[in-house]
Amino acid sequence: MKAGLIGLNGSGRETIFQALIGPVPLASPDYRLGEALVPDPRLDYLSDLFKPKKTTPARLELSLPKATAKTASEGLKWALEKSRDRDVLLAVVRNFPDLTGAAAEPAKEAQTLESELILADYLTVEKRLERLKEDGKKGRKTDPEELALLTEGLKLLEDNQPLRVSPGLGTNPKTKGFGFLSAKPLLTLYNSPDDLTELMTPNDGPLLFRGRLEAELNQLDPEEAKEFMGDYGLTELGQARIIRTLYAMMDLISFFTVGEDECRAWTLKRGDNALAAAGEIHSDIQKGFIRAEVVSYEDFKAAGGFPEAKKRGVFRLEGKTYVVKDGDIAHFRFNV
Repeated sequence: MKAGLIGLNGSGRETIFQALIGPVPLASPDYRLGEALVPDPRLDYLSDLFKPKKTTPARLELSLPKATAKTASEGLKWALEKSRDRDVLLAVVRNFPDLTGAAAEPAKEAQTLESELILADYLTVEKRLERLKEDGKKGRKTDPEELALLTEGLKLLEDNQPLRVSPGLGTNPKTKGFGFLSAKPLLTLYNSPDDLTELMTPNDGPLLFRGRLEAELNQLDPEEAKEFMGDYGLTELGQARIIRTLYAMMDLISFFTVGEDECRAWTLKRGDNALAAAGEIHSDIQKGFIRAEVVSYEDFKAAGGFPEAKKRGVFRLEGKTYVVKDGDIAHFRFNV
């Protein structure tokens, strides 16, 4: 899954990117691209138990558009357009004094970013509706469902509401191709100074994050980083909280495959079935799917392994339509 990092000039987007990913060179003249590992103590337990040759966590792709526009406004519009293919947006706002000493106004800056998302979508919807209107005048057939969805969207945008308040507007096959920015899940991150001590925030509010400190910790050796983390009262790097939050906002789950060669976490959309899970591993497994052998992580851990899990009757055979649960440990039988 893909996340896009956006923000106004001076918000510290580059610092946040390094805190989440580490130093990554430009993937192209247009953007930086990296992968963040999704922390999961369940995978750690499975790896300790099986001691595989390889342990592979789930990953989240993060991009940072890099504009070379003449003005900040043009640069932001360009960056937003480059984020239309993202599944979720991470908005970075300044929560520290700027170089002139001006105080931060994070709530105002966050609202400015939201307004830019709304405006970008408004222009897209308005242009498409004008095209449909012209097609109608020329006697060309238009899709009534698309027209209804866009008309509903235009009304929301005119009322300065993001399209995410009506989830179907962004996910419907008729409109999904537009990549509506304000329809995407949005996590707001307050990039805060090193001396900020209060980091607790409401579940539905912005996340407070000491970007510069976290970026520096991310460059250290793990043992050295732990020592410094203790000085700042941190039990884990803040990047873990952000990645977990983004993962949850996209309504994603993890299922596991285990063995001596590899223990791996796979990403799946909540509600997807066993056939879709098989396809995540390999198209041949999906094509030749026979059955899925499944045990929940909780039952497996309580049993201490596969033999006892089978004795307890918690190890099951499931078909293609089985809805995979978060934490399922699965092995797929297939024949091609």
